Amino acid sequence: MQTKIKLTSLGCFALKIKKILEEDYHLYFPDKVLETIDKYLQLLLNAPLNLTSINDYAEAVHKHVADVLVPIDQINGSVLDVGTGAGIPGLIIAIVFPVTVTLLDSSEKKVAWLRKTIEKLGVLNVDTVVARAEDLARNLVEKFDFVTARAVAELRILLELCAPFCKIGGQLYFYKGPNWKTEYEVSKNAERILNVRLKDVVKYKLASGEQRALLIFEKIGSTDQKFPRKYNQILKKPL
Repeated sequence: MQTKIKLTSLGCFALKIKKILEEDYHLYFPDKVLETIDKYLQLLLNAPLNLTSINDYAEAVHKHVADVLVPIDQINGSVLDVGTGAGIPGLIIAIVFPVTVTLLDSSEKKVAWLRKTIEKLGVLNVDTVVARAEDLARNLVEKFDFVTARAVAELRILLELCAPFCKIGGQLYFYKGPNWKTEYEVSKNAERILNVRLKDVVKYKLASGEQRALLIFEKIGSTDQKFPRKYNQILKKPL
């Protein structure tokens, strides 16, 4: 009996993404989404800038794609990704979910690369801004449903930088490693002052071995307009 071969339009690297996400994480996405993620990863791994310390494609799928998507069931509305760097997690979220995303970073070179990359990907629900979060916050007070950050700063600093952007009733998504509890214990004062509260902690493990956690804070009231302070003040005297 002749064996039927399942035909697919996916390239070999997109098939690798599909295999890793489905077999290791039980995540299932349309082929078009996988193709876009594949193109993004190839652009990232070959970027002239030092945007990632990872140079292995499969490792990038685990640490730049699965890490973002595993703890999120659904997200919609407006998203601000603070300190986005190479576009993680914001650009991955924009590719997968029905959202509008603003990628914020203070590096002109990184944002210039992101703009070219977004154009090559044909992703239409993404905007980019070059600015420091503490300088931009005054212009975008409580404008976003979600504010995200990964590998930007310790938690109490992140809270001050990000909370002003978030709408009341909106949420802050912070990706953290296994030491998140230590950071949270010294962030409770910032939590109280900034009118946010820890709503949930989604703990998960990457197939590559890393223990991870997504800290989800809810904005429960307006944040005083004196926040965020200048960055050197935040560092000198965290809340």
